[in-house]
Amino acid sequence: METIHFIEKFIVYIEDHLRENIDFDSVLANDDIETKSFLTLFTSLVGMTPREYQEKRQLTEIAIEVYDGHRRLVDIIKYYNQPDLESFKDKFQKEFGISVYDVDKHINSIPLQLRVSFEIKPTTKKDPFTESRYHESIRLIGITEFFAANSYDYTKKFRYLNYLMNSGIVGEILKHNNGQVKGLVVLEQYYEGDIQVFVGTPSSFDTVFETIYTPSSNYQIFESNGLIENEIPKLYEHIYRKWQLKERYDIETEFSIEVIKGLVNDIEDECIIQVWQSYF
Repeated sequence: METIHFIEKFIVYIEDHLRENIDFDSVLANDDIETKSFLTLFTSLVGMTPREYQEKRQLTEIAIEVYDGHRRLVDIIKYYNQPDLESFKDKFQKEFGISVYDVDKHINSIPLQLRVSFEIKPTTKKDPFTESRYHESIRLIGITEFFAANSYDYTKKFRYLNYLMNSGIVGEILKHNNGQVKGLVVLEQYYEGDIQVFVGTPSSFDTVFETIYTPSSNYQIFESNGLIENEIPKLYEHIYRKWQLKERYDIETEFSIEVIKGLVNDIEDECIIQVWQSYF
C-alpha cells in the first residue's frame, strides 16, 4: 500500500500545479526519487505517464469551464497557460474528438479525465503465468536509443521497436541469439535525464552491436501472450496493483526487462511476452 500512497501524494502535487509546465525530472531529483522507478510505478498504476495525466486533467478542467459558460474561452485558455487558441483547439479536437465549441452538446459523452484515486477491488480475472528464478548477469548485444524522461511513455518504445522491425535490425540482432534465454530483450533504465531503451538479445558472439549486461538478481517472471502494446501494460498493472500487494516483496524499479518471443514481421504479431521483475 505504500506504493499506492506515494503515487496518490504525487497526484495531489500534479493537481496543485495543474496550470504549470511541470519539470517532472527536476521535481523528482529534488525529492531524491529515481525517475525510472517513478515512471514505472506511475504508469503501471494510473495507466498513463504523469505528463499525459496532467494534460488530460487540464483539458478536462477546461472542458468543464467551457460548459459552465462563466468565462470566455480566450480567458480560460490563458488561465491554463495554453500557448495560443489555434493550437489549443487542435489539441482539444485530438483528445475528445469534437470541437471545443461543441462541448455543451457532448459533455456527457466525451472521455473526461477525472482525478485518479485508488481502491482495491476483488477480481475474477485470471492471473498471468508466473515463476521465480535467480539469474546471473546475462550478456546482451543490441542497440540503444534515448528518450527524454519528461515525455517518455510506452508508445515511444513501441514505435522504436516497430522501426527496428521494419528496418531489419531486429532480424540481424536475433541471428546472434545463442544464449540460454531465447528471444528479443528490451531493457529500460534512467540515464542523466533520459530513459535508455536497449533492444537486443542474449549472445556470446562479438558483433558490431553494443554490449550490455543485465543485473544478477532474483526475478519474478510474468508471462502472457498477445499483442505487445496490449500485454506489456497489463503485466505491469498486475505486478504493481496485485502481485506486489500480495507478496510484500521489495521490488527493483530502477530498471525493467521484457523478453519477447515469436516476433516475426512487426509489433502487430501475436507473440509471447515476459516481464522480468527484479525483487529482493
